[in-house]
This record gives sequence, structure tokens and C-alpha cells, in this order.
Amino acid sequence: MTPKFFIIDDHRDYRSLLAHHLTTNWPDAEITSYDPVASGRLPDSFSGAGCDLVLLGDPAGQGNALEWLRQFCSSPQFPPVIFFGNGDEQQIVEAIKAGAENYISKPGLDHNQLIEIVGQALDVRRKEFTSGQQFVIEGQSGQPVLPSLKGYKLQRCLSSGSISTVYLTEEQVTGEKRALKIMHRLHDSDEIALDRFLQEFELVGKIQHENVVRIYDLGVADDHAYIAMEYCSRGSLKRRILAGVEPAGATRFMQQIADALGSIHATGILHRDLKPTNVMFRQDDSLAVIDFGLAKQVHLHAELTGTGQIFGTPYYMSPEQGHGEQVDIRSDIYSLGVIYFEMLTGKKPYDGDTAMAVIVQHQSAPIPRLPPEVAQFQSVIDRMMAKRPADRFPTVADLLDWVPAA
Repeated sequence: MTPKFFIIDDHRDYRSLLAHHLTTNWPDAEITSYDPVASGRLPDSFSGAGCDLVLLGDPAGQGNALEWLRQFCSSPQFPPVIFFGNGDEQQIVEAIKAGAENYISKPGLDHNQLIEIVGQALDVRRKEFTSGQQFVIEGQSGQPVLPSLKGYKLQRCLSSGSISTVYLTEEQVTGEKRALKIMHRLHDSDEIALDRFLQEFELVGKIQHENVVRIYDLGVADDHAYIAMEYCSRGSLKRRILAGVEPAGATRFMQQIADALGSIHATGILHRDLKPTNVMFRQDDSLAVIDFGLAKQVHLHAELTGTGQIFGTPYYMSPEQGHGEQVDIRSDIYSLGVIYFEMLTGKKPYDGDTAMAVIVQHQSAPIPRLPPEVAQFQSVIDRMMAKRPADRFPTVADLLDWVPAA
């Protein structure tokens, strides 16, 4: 399971410190940082959807974070909240009474204690996903089983989001491991989400490429739509980046991703959510592009996603996608350029305390410079990450013609 953390604290350095502790233990973790001073109070409608754990620091927005905590814990099915305060005994009692999963004193922050407490909270979250509150039920043995999905034996949860959850399963007939992506229980209001989910299978099913994930099955059972795909056991590109990627390896990975995108684009598909966690490695260490939940046929009408609606991950969004404008092949090339820069440097080209801050930088900030040891790739980065789509490579074939030898 790839944990998703949401960090709220007035101080950027403290948010960065917590993120460092978390990624040390969970390299694939997805972390969102929120600055309450700059962005203000989260709305009452904030449900924590898509998060596994919220880390809430006091003060929040230069006010009492206990008020935020009470708001969060009054929301049904809100994820566990760990409260970070001044260590005052009365505050500890109030935080626990308000519903905090646990309390950590800021002055006495200890890495081992933090990891232990966060691990326990994640266990609570996992149990929620396997207790029948979502879409997994318990069999007679008390072990979680998939809801009437014959032929698959559940092993563990790999990741979870607001729309779907991915499980590692075993196909009972063949004994092969499969990643089973299951959409949360369907309601009448979920038609758009279901269309997008089923579209993922229909689009990827057209593609036969060694660097695109293989899809094996699609079905609907007990109001749950599901997709069975190959299981990539050696983790994501994000983990490789955290460990450090040599320039030759970065270029090789970029070329493989680009080649996969070329096959995807040739079918009339845009990925629209290209990021390191959507690039996985198989047991034989071959690379596979995954997760087309946001993919869209180039000529598909806008009603499926909604005009002006932003999808994707801000760190890797093209300027036009971040502002809800029309996107094409060159938007995926921009996202690949961001990933290539991160592989070469170990850093994202743009960072910020809020999603909008990052989106604005993608549109207006200068393209960052590579360090001298990899400066020979700057011309490629400049073309891939050009602000105007017209200034980018028009296709991945053109991109690959430009790539210098690593």
C-alpha cells in the first residue's frame, strides 16, 4: 500500500522535516503539504478523501489547531489524525478527546517514535478498508475476501484513492499474481467516475507495448467495477529517484517511457497523469507505464471530464493542464520532461506550499538549469518543458531523435 499523507502546519521547515521523516521510512509515500497561513482555513466540506493519514500541527493559521481537529473528526470516515502540539498536558487531553488518533510533542519529536505512531495509524486505516466499510468483506475465517469476485484470492492492499483501491491478488486457476483495481461501491451519482474507470480498460486494452501495463480482465460484481492487470513487483520510479539514478539510467528510462507514450498516442490516447508513481518495474526490471484513470481519447468530447476541470498531479502538470485548458500530446511530453529533470537531479523543477503555487510556477517561472555534470541534457529539457506547447517537441518520435547519448 502506498501511503498518502496530508501535512498541515504553519511552518514550512517543519512540514519539510515531517516529510523527510516519512519518506525515509516510506519511500513511495505521496505527501501533500498545506500552509494554513498562506491558504487559510480548510472548508467544512473537506473530507480527507484520498488521504490515509493527516498530520496536523498547532498552531494552524496562527490559530488553535484543536478547532481544525474537531472539524475533521466530525466528518464521517475522515482518515486518522495525528496531532502535533506543544506537549502541554491539557492540550494532549483535549486533542485525544477531540478524536486525534495520537499526539506527538513538537519539542520532543523523535524519528523512531514518529514512525511507530504513524505505522500504527496506517494499520488502523488499512483495517477500515478491509472491514466492510469500503468494498471488502470478511469471510467465515475472518480474513478479508473480495466481494463475489470469483477466481481471485486477496493478499494485501497496494494503494487506495478516492475513486478506487488496488489489491495484490492471486489468480486461483493459474496461481499468477495480479493487481486488481476495484472502484468504490457504485451509486447513481457515480456515472462519470464509472465511465472514466471503464474507459481506462477500453483504451489500454488497445495497446500492445512492452512498456505499457498488461490488462487481463474487466468485470462488474456486487456493484463494484474492477480491472485485473499485471503486478509489477519491483516498485515505482519514485523509489529509484529517491535512491539516485545515474544519467545513463535516467536517459534510458526516459526513452522507454517516451516509446510507451508513442504507442499510447498512436491509439489516440493521452495519459494526462504521468508521474514517477505511475511508472512501475516488473520482476525482470522492465519498465511499465500504468494508471490510465485520467487518460482521455484525443477526440473524446469534453463532457466526460468537464470543461475547465483540473485532473492530474500539480508537480508534473503542463502549464495548460494546470489551468484547465485544452491539452494534447505535448502535455504528456511536458510531464515526461519534469520526470526526466527529477531523475537527472533528484529534485522536482518546481516546488511550493500549495498546489496552486506549483501550477503558477509551471506557467511563469523560468525552466530550471541542470547542474554542470548533466548540462548536456539542458537543450532536451528546454524543449520538453517549454511553456508554450508550440515550442515543445510535437511528438515523442521527434523527442527521441534529439536525445544525446548518455
